[in-house]
Amino acid sequence: MSAEKTLEILDLFNFQTRELNVPQIAEKLNQPQSSVYRHLRVLKEKGYLIESNGGLYKLGYRFLELAKIVKTDSSISSIAFPIMRNLTNETGETSILTIVSGLNAICLEVITSPEPIKVSSDQGKILPLYAGASSIALLAHMPSETVDELSRLELLKSFTVNTIVDPEQLKGKLEETRNRGYAISDSEVDDGVIAYGVPIRDMDNQVVAAVSIAGPSERMLKKDERSLIDCLQLAKDQIEKYL
Repeated sequence: MSAEKTLEILDLFNFQTRELNVPQIAEKLNQPQSSVYRHLRVLKEKGYLIESNGGLYKLGYRFLELAKIVKTDSSISSIAFPIMRNLTNETGETSILTIVSGLNAICLEVITSPEPIKVSSDQGKILPLYAGASSIALLAHMPSETVDELSRLELLKSFTVNTIVDPEQLKGKLEETRNRGYAISDSEVDDGVIAYGVPIRDMDNQVVAAVSIAGPSERMLKKDERSLIDCLQLAKDQIEKYL
């Protein structure tokens, strides 16, 4: 089954064309109705289309779920950016906004430290979900089966000697993180980097992202950890206030 043809069916719907039947879709795509039926069946089963009693198809509620995800990610980024800039100004370290994508984490936003020696990241960078402060802050609030899935798929790989790849040890770290309220990463992904991360919750109390600060170990160890965590928690609270 052609994914392109499936997408072409969805592209037929717009504000002017809310509903279509099989003959109309077949005519517009110049495809036999039997082929159109196969594509429609899959789209209907997955919730992308709804069929009325009269045989008319319209967009399904799955698009509402996807739209909410896009809206949330976009709003988090725009809300967090100025707050993260203040966080970096106050701490002198790089601040990173991260979200979950499947069994990975993704850097959604980053404000780089002005220091000559600093931690860097890139928007859109795929990160391990089981290592690093932001990732651990996210994974700590996901089902424990996620760790089992990472292990089953052999995705728990070492980056440094401090990377935890044993599933039970990782679950223990996640429990400590939940109890503490924030994540700590000491050279888990990159040697010589210390980071702290906290989860960000939406109005439904669901964890939708994490924000972290990261810097070279030598400089981070000279700073007051409690003060850094307080700055991070304040930034998190400010972001959550507008979600």
